[in-house]
Amino acid sequence: MVFQDIARKLKDNINGYTYNVGDLLPTEIQLSQTYNVSRNTLRKALDILEKEGMIERKHGAGTYVRRKSFIAHVEHMNCLSEIAKNSGKEIVSQIMRFEVQGATHLISRELNITENEPVYYIKRLRIIDNKLAQLEETWLSVGRFPELTVSHMKKSKFSYIENECNVKIIGTFETFSPIFPTPEIASVLHISTKDPILKIQTQAID
Repeated sequence: MVFQDIARKLKDNINGYTYNVGDLLPTEIQLSQTYNVSRNTLRKALDILEKEGMIERKHGAGTYVRRKSFIAHVEHMNCLSEIAKNSGKEIVSQIMRFEVQGATHLISRELNITENEPVYYIKRLRIIDNKLAQLEETWLSVGRFPELTVSHMKKSKFSYIENECNVKIIGTFETFSPIFPTPEIASVLHISTKDPILKIQTQAID
């Protein structure tokens, strides 16, 4: 359908260099003229992008780019547990924090829940063959995963979500950015604050 073609073109522009995260998209009238379609068709295309979390509509302000890079087919996204397993390495997850807290505005928006709704906050250190590999923070809805325990988080969380909770993950949004660690992170990973690390922000979509 026409609106699906327009949605694909907009995605290509967002994932390319036309728009950056935080950019304000042209108005509906301007986009309708650009793609030579009706505003109704354009709105259907924008609905797709909004549902996938790539854009955000703000009443009275316009439509903004929220994120790029939707990766479909999660089986192609090997988690750290699978990477280690396929390499014949042993992975251990050390749980540093496991608690229930109220969702902040940002977390509630990302999880599509109400603000202050209970969420699990888990911080775990991933160790591969006795070497510190990753410090991970995870937020999960208590309402969706009421039976989650520390034992589950010592293993693959994606395996738990899909195999035990029967929630099919269809893809992820991922953002990669090189950063310098904070003193806290550097202390946990036993590195210097001058050692660059890779920050990976992932949102799984079902």
